[in-house]
Amino acid sequence: MTETTSASSLKEKILAKALTAMLRPLVRLLIHQNITYPGLLNLLKSIYVEVAEASFEIKEKRLTDSRVSLLTGVHRGDVKRIRSEHLAKPSEKEIKASLSAQIMSVWTGHQAYLNAKGEPEKLYRYAHEGAPSFEELVHAISKDKHPRSILDEWLHQEMIELTKQDGKEFVTLVQKGYIPEEDFEEKLFFAGKNIGTHLSVVTHNLEGQQPALFDRAVYYHQLTESSVDAIEKASKEKLMAALTEINQLASQLQEQDKQASDAQHSMHVGAYFHRSSKSEP
Repeated sequence: MTETTSASSLKEKILAKALTAMLRPLVRLLIHQNITYPGLLNLLKSIYVEVAEASFEIKEKRLTDSRVSLLTGVHRGDVKRIRSEHLAKPSEKEIKASLSAQIMSVWTGHQAYLNAKGEPEKLYRYAHEGAPSFEELVHAISKDKHPRSILDEWLHQEMIELTKQDGKEFVTLVQKGYIPEEDFEEKLFFAGKNIGTHLSVVTHNLEGQQPALFDRAVYYHQLTESSVDAIEKASKEKLMAALTEINQLASQLQEQDKQASDAQHSMHVGAYFHRSSKSEP
C-alpha cells in the first residue's frame, strides 16, 4: 500500500466516523416518522443530482446526464428522470412559517418597531388607530396575508397579548422569536433551514475555503443535572440577547444597503443548547 493510498484510507475512515455522528440523530428521526432505508435512498438520489447540477458545473460546458451520473453514481436513466422533474413548490405551511419568522424579525430588529431601550414596541392593532401598528408591520412583509390570520395564529400560540386602552387595541410581543410549538411541518421547515445551513458552514471549512466561517461550541461532561439546568438557563438568556442584538444590526444594515448595487448577499446565524444523560448517544 502506497503512502497516498494509506492517507486516503485514513481520511475515509475519519469522514465515515464524522458522518455517523451526524446521521445517527437523523436516522432516529426517520425511523420515528416511518421513513425506511429505501425511502431515504430515493430522496438521496434526487439530492445528489441537485447538488451536482448546482455545485459541479464546468465553465462554458453543458453538464450532461452522463457527467452527473459519473459524479454521483446515480444511474443515467434516473438522472434524466430527476432532471426533468420540477422542484416541489413550498407548501402553504412553509410559506406561513417563513412569513411569521420575517414579521418577528422585523418587529424585534427594525428601529421603527423598537422603543428607546431597543425592545419591541407595543403596537396598535390597526393602522388607523396609530403608528407603529401590527397591521402595518404585516403589510410591510406581505400584502397577500391578512393581518388577522397572523394575529389569530400568534394569539393561539401565546406569542402575543391583545389589550385595550382608551377604546384602542394594542398588540404586545410576549415571545421574542417565532417557534411553532404544535405544527410539525413548520418545525421541520426551520429544522431543515437551520441544520442545512450549519452543515454548509462545516462543508465550507472542511473544503478549505477562505475565509473560514465561524463555527464554535462549548461542551462539558461529568455535570450534575442542576448544573446543566443552570448552564441552560444562562445559555438561553445570553444567546437570545446576542441573537437579538445581531438581528437589530442586520435590520439596520439591510435598510442601509437596499439601493447598493451588490446587495445580493445573505447571512444566517444560529444558536442551540443540547443536553443528554450518560445513557444517551
